[in-house]
Amino acid sequence: MGKAFKQLFFKWMSGTQKDDAFEASGTSPQAAHVGNLPWGLLFIATGITLYFSVPFEGVSGLTALMLIDLTVLWAFSDKQHHLHMLLSLCLLVLFGYGLALFRTHAVKTPLLPQASHSYSMTMMIEQAVPVVRNRMRYTGKVLSLSGRSVKSPKRIRLSAPDQGPRFVYGDVVCARAVLSRPKGPERPGGYDQGWSLWFHQIGGTGFTVSTLKHCKPNWSVPHSVWANLIATIKNSIALRLDQGLQEREQALARAFILGDRGRIEREDVEALRRAGLGHLLAISGLHMVAFAGTLFFLVRAGLAFFPHLAQEYPIKKWAAMAAFFGGGLYFLISGQSIPTQRAFLMISIVFLAIMVERPTLTLRNVALAALVILVLRPESLFSPGFQMSFAAVTALIVAYEINLRYDPFSKLRERFAFIGWLKPLYYLIGIWITSLIATLATAPFALYHFQQISYMGPIGNMLAIPVFTFLVMPFAVLSLCLMPFGVEGISLYLLSTSIDMLLATAHWTSSFEPSLLRIGAIHPRALVLFCLGSLLALFAGKRLKLFSLVLFGLALITAKPEQRPDIYVNSKGDVMAVRGMDEKLYAPDGRKGAFVLFNWLKADGDARAPVDIRHHATVSCDEQACSAKVKGLTVILLKNIMALKEECQSADIIIYKRTITRACKHPQLILSKAELERFGAHTIYIENKKVRIDRANQTRQHRIWATGG
Repeated sequence: MGKAFKQLFFKWMSGTQKDDAFEASGTSPQAAHVGNLPWGLLFIATGITLYFSVPFEGVSGLTALMLIDLTVLWAFSDKQHHLHMLLSLCLLVLFGYGLALFRTHAVKTPLLPQASHSYSMTMMIEQAVPVVRNRMRYTGKVLSLSGRSVKSPKRIRLSAPDQGPRFVYGDVVCARAVLSRPKGPERPGGYDQGWSLWFHQIGGTGFTVSTLKHCKPNWSVPHSVWANLIATIKNSIALRLDQGLQEREQALARAFILGDRGRIEREDVEALRRAGLGHLLAISGLHMVAFAGTLFFLVRAGLAFFPHLAQEYPIKKWAAMAAFFGGGLYFLISGQSIPTQRAFLMISIVFLAIMVERPTLTLRNVALAALVILVLRPESLFSPGFQMSFAAVTALIVAYEINLRYDPFSKLRERFAFIGWLKPLYYLIGIWITSLIATLATAPFALYHFQQISYMGPIGNMLAIPVFTFLVMPFAVLSLCLMPFGVEGISLYLLSTSIDMLLATAHWTSSFEPSLLRIGAIHPRALVLFCLGSLLALFAGKRLKLFSLVLFGLALITAKPEQRPDIYVNSKGDVMAVRGMDEKLYAPDGRKGAFVLFNWLKADGDARAPVDIRHHATVSCDEQACSAKVKGLTVILLKNIMALKEECQSADIIIYKRTITRACKHPQLILSKAELERFGAHTIYIENKKVRIDRANQTRQHRIWATGG
């Protein structure tokens, strides 16, 4: 059995033996070079997807038993090729399922009740992030939680005014706070915040209602010495940036170096996103390459000044080692997000390959980085950062290999080699092509997760990436290197000037209209079909490559949902939006639910702001209720229970945030507190005056991240 395990591992990882099924279909040389690793990743990802998609919780013991049984069957079936292959695929799927199951239960934490309540809490600060002007978001380990008889979650996240002292890692604070269970999706199929926070062991979110202050508990609070050291380094860097830069440049420098985006002015964020430069705000491959690449260049150039070292010793390997450790430090201080993890793994593999004199930029390295992340954090498969970063880097490496193989610009370079000033033009063309490839590769994922994409992305990147790569990040690295000696003033000035150039580029590019393409929500099956088509196009044989075109076509045809919702209702039952006669959404008057309305508008492909859909004749309100007519049905959003008796006689749909105990027979649908707490946000469809509903919690209500176990 041990021999069979070794055979599977080396066959899968080395790719030296071609799979007979793909051999028969005419597997491309590229696929033979990459081997079976991408296909193995596909089946592991299938298992992870299966676990998170089903409406019921898995059983750890049963899954472990099935893994053992299947492994034994697989080990003894090596002489029967087709059965062995089938068992291998099943084993990979079950392995992915088991990874997701184990990870989900390993981070188990109690959840607070869904309803908001006031608690007296004491916690140890683990993370402090500015979210908007004059507001801080603190995440910390719960030390005590009193006020109601509930089990305390391991961590909570709350916002507090940024008016007093800023707390740092290790500070023990106490306050009165209004907390509740992390929210589910704002609409069926939308982003599930509760699912995401579960893997950070955050069982409650809310805000303070009293001053957050230092608190000295009567017991010793355990904390990580390593995390405390990293937090101290980050706080020291942040202090130096605050002292050496103006507020606007300081905010961008914090984002590029520390991953702290909370202080950036709203107009700058919007300009960067509209210019297709929003990826600069999330530390990923470009940041890591620029940071570690600058270190590699500086160390190698510095060592080259000493002829004896340059001639007698492998200074390239020394520079790679310095860049490897420097990149590791940058990874630790920059927030350790999923894109940063992928970028650090990739850059580590590149520098390790330099040190052992192996090829660096290969699809195998991308697959290895993906495998490590999925084994450690299988939930990252569904994060936009994971999907978009791996899509971009895979597309760029494929383009790089094609360029090496065919070199389409060789004749052009030979013909105009005597014109020296064309070299910068070649570089700019390369930046534009790179940006175009990355934009096309990530576009389906951006459209699925964010429902919009920038028209101006290639132009914005062509203008801004040289500034970011050759000015902003090198001066940031230089500033960090000089900070221990206290002489970073000049480099910070140069960093500030570079950031101003970057912002000027972003604002100019974003000034063109239209700069964003908004298309609304996309069905998940379209993204799955696109991913399968991409895998076939990259790694399959010629005949299967043609089938990838069919998958791309199906993805395009099935991307848009068959019908848009006629009514949106949030999980609290106090905000709704209805579709008017002009097929646009409208909401009741007031200021409540702006964030929820913004998400609904994005899902609808509507560029209007929440304030623009209020005060419209489609929805009329008084002190008792808000009413609207949608496809012949009367929809009522109750404000006061006293109006229920009257509305019961005429309304077809009644929505109320509290419990309804009175009999009300006329309406087709009543959504009150019980249904909303159980099933979350609703979307309502009306066809021939009949009501059909979708529930946000339909597939999550029995899952552990919704119930707490």
